[in-house]
Amino acid sequence: MTVRISATDWAAGGTTADDSVEIARAFADHGADAIDVSTGQVVPGERPEYGRSYQTPYADRIRNALRVPVIAVGAISSWDDVNSLLLAGRTDLCALARPHLYDPHWTLHAAAEQNYAGAAAPWPAPYRAGSRTPPTGRTDAPKPRLSLTGTPHP
Repeated sequence: MTVRISATDWAAGGTTADDSVEIARAFADHGADAIDVSTGQVVPGERPEYGRSYQTPYADRIRNALRVPVIAVGAISSWDDVNSLLLAGRTDLCALARPHLYDPHWTLHAAAEQNYAGAAAPWPAPYRAGSRTPPTGRTDAPKPRLSLTGTPHP
């Protein structure tokens, strides 16, 4: 089970980074398998310090203070950011909502850009990096629907 916490509410007198470690500790002590570390969204007067991977320092602090797996979020948008955060030991997973809203196949594209060919991502030949063969049409694609006027819709 994972638990999502707001590691700071970006407001004077609110939850601090020290508080977030103790909150995460309580959840971990009671069986949480991982802590999803977000920030803000709890008080109207918050003043976030936005920037690239801006919430990651909170995940990093909890992970390394408690030795509990964490999920980092917040302005992580490239596979290079993901790889850097994982390899540096700052997080165990990255949650990427906005990149996947922009491109639902973000993960597959990131794998292809890195020439990943492991068992989890068997790419058909036309889609492999360096392939010059254009993809062919799907044979199992649904037939176009017809509107009331008889014109096809995609």
